[in-house]
Amino acid sequence: MKKIKLLFVAFAIFLGGCANKIEIEEAGFVLVIGLDKPVEGEGLVVTFQLADPAAGSPGSQPSNQQEERTITIQAPDLITAKYLLNASETRKINFFHTKAMIVGEEFARSKEFLPLISTLARDPEVRRDMYMIVSKERAEDYLRSNKPAFETSPHKFYDFMSRRWDTIAMVPPSTYHQFLTETEEDAGLSLSIYSTGIKGEAKNTLNEDNILSGQLDKKGGTPTQMIGAGVFKNGKMIDTFTGEEIRLTSVLTGGKKPQQMRFSFPDPLDETYRVVGNARNISTKVRVDVSEPSPTIQVDVWMSITILSIPSAINYVEDIHKQEILDEHLQERYEEISKKFIKKTQELGGEPFKWYLAGRKHFLTLDSYKDYDWMKSYPDADVDVRFHIKLDQFGKHLRPRSLEKIRD
Repeated sequence: MKKIKLLFVAFAIFLGGCANKIEIEEAGFVLVIGLDKPVEGEGLVVTFQLADPAAGSPGSQPSNQQEERTITIQAPDLITAKYLLNASETRKINFFHTKAMIVGEEFARSKEFLPLISTLARDPEVRRDMYMIVSKERAEDYLRSNKPAFETSPHKFYDFMSRRWDTIAMVPPSTYHQFLTETEEDAGLSLSIYSTGIKGEAKNTLNEDNILSGQLDKKGGTPTQMIGAGVFKNGKMIDTFTGEEIRLTSVLTGGKKPQQMRFSFPDPLDETYRVVGNARNISTKVRVDVSEPSPTIQVDVWMSITILSIPSAINYVEDIHKQEILDEHLQERYEEISKKFIKKTQELGGEPFKWYLAGRKHFLTLDSYKDYDWMKSYPDADVDVRFHIKLDQFGKHLRPRSLEKIRD
């Protein structure tokens, strides 16, 4: 009898896990969430992009069947919206596979944003590594207009785009978890990817990365652009950073760096042309002195530059003196634009470089660090930035072709 009882207990344990099973056709997997401020009233306008599992089954649907459904609902908060959706939809909604959260800029700049966004963290289904993106337009319009040229699933679109961010370095690494932790630390600015599907007026500039989403002159393909960042202070969006400023942020911040960073800059010997370079092996060292009420910050950046294109046809390859001019020009340019950008962050009242981590270790207790109040001390900080650049390669073409012959 004891063996029989033990057998029944074993069956109860192993089979009990199937009590809450659900068929794949019953599940509603939310791929992307959109959040907006209501046009009238209080609460939240939530847009869900849900996967259609049947669309991915060979032979079950026509080849032109969409793999997602977009549904918008107004509710007091996001969790309530998930359950209210089942008043009309048959699928059991879950957030297990949510890849991105799109926040309308109007909502991100409102005081209601942080309280409503924080409630989502209590749901055990929510993945904290989902990307956080601010859209210039309403998130509902952004999600309905975003039709990727090469991907049928939004999940694949954001997954593949995130792999490109490591190389273009024109958007910040931005997740829901990162936003919450940086806001709670109350020591600096938090950045979120800035995107839009609305084509604005193209910015006529020779500096290709000093633009925001919507300012890239582009025809055809995917309508959305992701360049720059939304800047948050104390959980509220206050400004935007361009693609160039985001690249400076990644360079001036210690820790993980972009694998490579391609950029262009004015040719020091003929400013009508721009030289194209590729930065690699980027490393940053930050030293902070907090012995005075205002911190002193010393930042040293090392990088190797490969020259990819010299449209002016000036022979930098064989002339050591000209290489020195090019090297000095790069260092001076980076130091100049870095100082201007740092001045901008001090005017905003916070820094996105996480320099407070280097300063925090000098305090013996947490209370003494809080009393120093890095957020209030940073605007008066004395910051010195130095770049150490090494030109290591000039591409496969040894001697540039004579420009006079080309013009003739």
